[in-house]
Amino acid sequence: VGAADSAAPSTVHSARGFPSADSTLPLRGRRRDESPDGRGSGTFPERERERSTKRAESRSPDNLPASAQGAASEGAGRVSREPRSELLQAELDECLDTVQWCIESVTRESLKDLRNMLRPPPVVKLVFETVSLLLGQHESRWDRLKKFVLSSAFLEKVDKFNFQQSVTREQFKKLREFLQHPSFDEEVVKTVFVPVVPLAAWCRAIGVHLSKTKFKGGPEIRPVASAAMHQEHDELELQQEAELVERPILPAGVFFEPDLEKLSNEELREVADLTISRPGVGTLTFHGLTDCMGLDFERIVRLEVGEVLVYPEPALKPDVGVGLNKPATVTIYQCWPPNGVVQDVRNQDKYRKKVKQMTEDKRARFIDYDCFMGVWTFEVEHF
Repeated sequence: VGAADSAAPSTVHSARGFPSADSTLPLRGRRRDESPDGRGSGTFPERERERSTKRAESRSPDNLPASAQGAASEGAGRVSREPRSELLQAELDECLDTVQWCIESVTRESLKDLRNMLRPPPVVKLVFETVSLLLGQHESRWDRLKKFVLSSAFLEKVDKFNFQQSVTREQFKKLREFLQHPSFDEEVVKTVFVPVVPLAAWCRAIGVHLSKTKFKGGPEIRPVASAAMHQEHDELELQQEAELVERPILPAGVFFEPDLEKLSNEELREVADLTISRPGVGTLTFHGLTDCMGLDFERIVRLEVGEVLVYPEPALKPDVGVGLNKPATVTIYQCWPPNGVVQDVRNQDKYRKKVKQMTEDKRARFIDYDCFMGVWTFEVEHF
């Protein structure tokens, strides 16, 4: 148009990167996947150890009522509560707590990587062979072991298994033999395949408990590791999950400052003043620290001639302050009036004021517009 009353730059009509007044969408929270049956991954909190100590105190001969001494307790893994020394009772309770922790820690999700394991490490095969022995389906061939462990009934069998009633003396002898094998070591297992650690500890806890109750005598079984083992397992699991978090997906032809490809995972979590640019098209600078882990920039940012889009798909937009939905400075190039450069100085000023007003109407802060260079710069609080 080229006149003072001409329309705003073409980019104004399509610069959909402005914040909207009623734009509030839920944050895409990250959480650990649960298994299909709703099981959690399980932890071994401090309260379990406290509860174990309290049980040991309440079940000591001095605290048990006469009618309760020698009474049988019901439920999986429960045994008759005869008067025992406090130390022994605490050890047995530790075994039961470990069994429960292991049951809660084994999920379909944690075992899914077994599907692609054609030749398992010997210690992994040994652990699963021991588990199958206890559950009454002793297998030694890996293909059958894998099929059994990945079956829909496996977790239910582990959960409902009453080892005090079900394990025979012959099974226990074989169990002791497996547990005394040099390779059957939880410390070794966790360096090979972390998801198997709970099952290895489950077997050992059962073996130790039976060796001190139902099948006394014979070579001693190395005791269950302390609660620190549970904590270490959880920390290793969290570390592995963190390493699996996706690095950002970067589109071709777009430049990032700093270069995200050269940053470590830790550095990607706190990128200062991230700048995204496309030569001759535009630039975005996000103020402060930005967590870039897992961001799909191909879908989140679109820099085209005449428009800047951030979160063009509403379903992807998180709450304000999260991801890229934060304060940013936007610079758009090739932003000309519809009919080219305005030559008259007076009309240039009017045109600039018109662009400023339109920018502010969109709740953005106008910084500058250069009619000759076709560069429009503004700032937003969020997108």
